[in-house]
Amino acid sequence: MSAFAPILLDDGADTPVEHTFSPSGIDSNGVARLYETNDTGSLDSRLAISLGVALPKNGSQVARVTAKVVIPVMDAENSLVKTGELIGTVSFVLPKTATHPQRSDILALVANFLADPSVVSAVQDLESIY
Repeated sequence: MSAFAPILLDDGADTPVEHTFSPSGIDSNGVARLYETNDTGSLDSRLAISLGVALPKNGSQVARVTAKVVIPVMDAENSLVKTGELIGTVSFVLPKTATHPQRSDILALVANFLADPSVVSAVQDLESIY
């Protein structure tokens, strides 16, 4: 089990900037939420990440892991007004019979897929595969 501690993530800038996400709390569903501290004074402008693990229960045969990143989009003229959010969610459905090597494989394949040029182009440039 991982400790509920700050998580450091680099952004996608030409010169990557390291963002520190500090623990905020764990909700009743076991979802851990972390926020980046910012100097704008606006809570709406904080970057956020979350991680949830739901183990099988009530006869379920699968565990579910969900990781999420939220980047607020702030108004260009008034940086205290949020106009939207960029949201990235990765969800894993893991049969309880899956082995550790199989879970390692799904993690590696998803991470590599997200780094594939076709996915990068789809997200950054809104280009679909043709």
